[in-house]
Amino acid sequence: AGYVGEDVENILLKLIHAAHGDVSFAERGIIYIDEIDKIAKKGENVSITRDVSGEGVQQSLLKIIEGTIANVPPKGGRKHPYEDTIEINTNNILFICGGAFVGLENIIRKRINKSSIGFSSASRKDSKEEHILKYLEMEDLVKFGLIPEFVGRLPVHSYLEKLEKEDLIKILVEPANSIVRQYCHMFKMDNVDLVFEKDALESIAEEA
Repeated sequence: AGYVGEDVENILLKLIHAAHGDVSFAERGIIYIDEIDKIAKKGENVSITRDVSGEGVQQSLLKIIEGTIANVPPKGGRKHPYEDTIEINTNNILFICGGAFVGLENIIRKRINKSSIGFSSASRKDSKEEHILKYLEMEDLVKFGLIPEFVGRLPVHSYLEKLEKEDLIKILVEPANSIVRQYCHMFKMDNVDLVFEKDALESIAEEA
């Protein structure tokens, strides 16, 4: 649900481990931070679970995202006096953050409804639950609880469309290691032919 205080450096330690200890390689790496919405500071959207030190965590993450020379404890955790550390430059590391951002749609919709300038009736009609995020602006993320400096360091915003039934069926059957193929293979080991009919796959997708 987030990293507290200096523990944000554990993110960098994981990257260094992924680079097999090669710091110069890690300095050109990619870091994905999931559930970034959980560290939004408390605001109007009180229904969302927040990290109690949300703004503090954002400030700590901001330091490494905006580019700095970080000293990372080789064993993780907090730094201790006289302990050797790993020095890593974060300037060229790509940071990608994601999250569910439950309630963000309501913030966007509220802003749009206040001022419909630039929105045709067709656009307003298109502003449904699955499309409203296309109108996301920086002020919406700030309203959600992310500090402006943090949002400013993440200038590219995108969203994922909701998966439809057909998409879920493709996930079930098309990948080389799909769950359907795995079960068929396991049953085949006992000389049993397992067949998933189309109706069965559709039922599974609908349940998901």
